[in-house]
Amino acid sequence: MSLYNNIADSLSGNGLLGSIRSGIGASLNGLASSATQALGGGKLASTVVGMGQSMAVNAGMNAVNKYVPIQAQRALNVGAGAVGDLMKGDWDGAGLRVLGSGLLNELLPGFGGGAASQAAFLGTPTPLLGGISPAEAKSIYAQVRGERRAKKNLWLLEVTSRLAGGALNMPDRFNLFATEVEYAPYIIAGDKTRVGGAVVDCAQGSEPVDMRLTTMDDESGSLKRWFEAHHAAVAARDGTLGVPDEYAIRIRVVHSFITSGSNRGGYESVGLFRPVNLDLSLSRREDGLQELQMSFSQLDTFMRP
Repeated sequence: MSLYNNIADSLSGNGLLGSIRSGIGASLNGLASSATQALGGGKLASTVVGMGQSMAVNAGMNAVNKYVPIQAQRALNVGAGAVGDLMKGDWDGAGLRVLGSGLLNELLPGFGGGAASQAAFLGTPTPLLGGISPAEAKSIYAQVRGERRAKKNLWLLEVTSRLAGGALNMPDRFNLFATEVEYAPYIIAGDKTRVGGAVVDCAQGSEPVDMRLTTMDDESGSLKRWFEAHHAAVAARDGTLGVPDEYAIRIRVVHSFITSGSNRGGYESVGLFRPVNLDLSLSRREDGLQELQMSFSQLDTFMRP
């Protein structure tokens, strides 16, 4: 049984080629001892014989490498190791050795390349990924990658009114020159009332929306003239006030899409507004484009465009 166990241990630990190398070395040990004694047994003799022994082992392994391809050597090593495991009764070790070697890649894709270690790695939570496993991180990444998220620089702006029969409308110019839109589409006003030691929330209703547009303008001041005309329609110079049907401004903002044709169900905000104020800033200290700050306030909240 000792010879059987020695062979199993050798195959399991060294593989077939490792066992061949060990066998060649063991065979040469006796010859090396005799040769050393024949040369006088000194240090020089030991060095010379050792060099010869090493050259002999290398020559033998070179011959194996020359006639046995690397892939075949790898398969032989794995096979010999598995045989050694089976000789020792280690069936699990033999199976894991074959699975982890990658030799089953062509027959069973996904089983090779260290399948057992890969499965353990993918299923183990790690602090590097926030305490989740690589498999969970991969699933989250796939979910995020599949979503089309809204971008803040992609939006469509339409500004129109019925003033002068719509002759002053220039929605394309507004959409072209606008750089920023700021508004809070939903505001609920309310108070907190104390009842004993508790607080009760008392909602009162929705608040009108205030919208701010930042735009550029052309040399002739087209957008400034447009705002001036609507401002005059609300409050004329003679002190009279207009009616909302004349000066109401319809503003439509489409999120995530830049044209009506490309819009595929983007979120929309549409409302009726009146002009509030126009802020201008001129400076000779910088060579930049002029920006206009237009402010609008929503008309009666029950009115719909």
